[in-house]
Amino acid sequence: MKIELKNIKHAEFASQETNCYEATIYINGKREGLVSNDGQGGCDNVTPWQLAREIDEYAKTLPPVVCDWIDPETGKLFVMEQTHEIIFGELLKEWMLDKGLKKKLSSKILFIKEDGKVYETKTQKPAELKLTLSIPRLAERLSAKVVLNNLPYAQAKQIYKESANV
Repeated sequence: MKIELKNIKHAEFASQETNCYEATIYINGKREGLVSNDGQGGCDNVTPWQLAREIDEYAKTLPPVVCDWIDPETGKLFVMEQTHEIIFGELLKEWMLDKGLKKKLSSKILFIKEDGKVYETKTQKPAELKLTLSIPRLAERLSAKVVLNNLPYAQAKQIYKESANV
């Protein structure tokens, strides 16, 4: 089952305990319903509600999510079974990462230094950014191991995620 969220509207200002958003749910390329969350800490609202059950059934076939916090009862990493809310949360997180990274790449130079951390230049206008990116030996001038702007987006995103611990 291929689950996608499209037509995402995210309201950062209204997101308090959870992300405030709404989106259209597509399954295997077909529009199936809507999901929303008011950002106040409650559950996602899925319309039609039966769709949430259908996705939860599918989620049971997926591997559990290993969290990065310790379960106080076992002393081991906490493990959660997947649900529609976890799936939607991960899709929204990925959408937010894409939106933010594309915005940065369109106005700043992002690069990784030998320490593995992500660095960025000040904001530049598009023409200035294009000119700066064409400077010979730019990576050397920045003391950078890699300039993300000069990579295919998928590769830049993967390196960014690993280096920024996203």
